[in-house]
Amino acid sequence: MTAAQAQVEAQVEGFTASRERLTTVLGLFDSAAAAAVSHAELEVHLQVAGRELFRRLYQDHLDLRARRETRVAVHDADGALRRRAETGHARALSTVFGQVEVTRIAYRAPERSNLHPADAVLNLPAERHSHGLRRLAAVEATRGSYDDAVTGIASATGQRLVNARSRRSPPEPRSTSTTSTPPAPPAPGPARRCSCCPATVSPS
Repeated sequence: MTAAQAQVEAQVEGFTASRERLTTVLGLFDSAAAAAVSHAELEVHLQVAGRELFRRLYQDHLDLRARRETRVAVHDADGALRRRAETGHARALSTVFGQVEVTRIAYRAPERSNLHPADAVLNLPAERHSHGLRRLAAVEATRGSYDDAVTGIASATGQRLVNARSRRSPPEPRSTSTTSTPPAPPAPGPARRCSCCPATVSPS
């Protein structure tokens, strides 16, 4: 495979929006206008542009996971197998980079809540705010009033919290790692339960 073919294949697979944003940012900082501004202005521009780039990377990755998600055997809390699966079910997630959308397969049954095994893999909170954003809110809240915390979060992330939940310390994401190294992606293993719905997921 040639380099050009590999590039086309990568673009088809995903991350098109991220590449477009990176090209825009590079063009901005490679321009004559950027050469005439102060370091403080460059810092502000890069903070905002970089945040949006990271948000798009996050979103592109979630979209890639959605395209690659395959059906698995899912049992509800009563042990009944969910045989009906629908793709395209989405929920919002507010992160330290901005809002993204998580799309995944929903396993359905009459008069029962939908089950989303992909939520367990991502360890999504039941609420809209990510663990990272809620942790930041807890840290900021210890430094002053709630309004000061909201202002500090908005300054650091561009996100404005209005939910009273941000006043409370967020639960820590589940992890078996004892170091600061991010855990590896989960390998197929025993059945596991979702943190925000009573799904039991068995590896296919």
